[in-house]
Amino acid sequence: MLQDQPSPPSTLHELKCLIARRQLMFPIGLEDVAREILEKPEMTAFESAAAVARRCRVSPTTVHRFVRHIGFQSFGEFRAMIREHLRRTAASHC
Repeated sequence: MLQDQPSPPSTLHELKCLIARRQLMFPIGLEDVAREILEKPEMTAFESAAAVARRCRVSPTTVHRFVRHIGFQSFGEFRAMIREHLRRTAASHC
């Protein structure tokens, strides 16, 4: 679970920083999900939890555990953060 982090990260950049500073550690299985999502956020923004699970070769339950592990209540809430990241990134390139 997040250490000294009562709320979920508000941006993808914040999530990456938490991981880099080792303030957020993942059990085996969840680490694979984190890696895949961070490498391909554009896919996660438009996929269901089940589709992300298939891509990561884990169960949908594992994807939901990952989302809760980083502080979100639901996959939809997490996906909304990813979508917002992509919107801001696209807007800054215009």
